[in-house]
Amino acid sequence: DTHIFRVANRTNLAPGNTVEAVEQRLLKFTPDEFRLNAHHWLILHGRYICQARKPLCGQCGVSAYCDFYAQSK
Repeated sequence: DTHIFRVANRTNLAPGNTVEAVEQRLLKFTPDEFRLNAHHWLILHGRYICQARKPLCGQCGVSAYCDFYAQSK
């Protein structure tokens, strides 16, 4: 999903040049108990907060950990 790809790369959560690379990194670091819902959370975060053209960093709950936010200050 494009939202997951964008969020994973912007935040440096699971950077990668391809969707497959990002997916593999996310699977490697996501604890089993969160795997069922993690993709939904990332999609929703990318759709409503970490938007492609105008991210809402001021409303983001993880901006303190986000590489994109740190660089945009």
